[in-house]
Amino acid sequence: MLGKTDVEGQVSELNLSIGFVDMQIEKAEAECKKSEKLYRSLGSIVGLAIVILLF
Repeated sequence: MLGKTDVEGQVSELNLSIGFVDMQIEKAEAECKKSEKLYRSLGSIVGLAIVILLF
């Protein structure tokens, strides 16, 4: 819609786009935190399994 409306319409579209991008950033950060905990736990378990197998 950018470029097809007047100035107020374009400002409105930009604000809507900024809100959408902010929401996507929040979702990505939440997914990163969830995955970070999963991979840290998985790494610890695999390391422990390797130690057990070696001894």
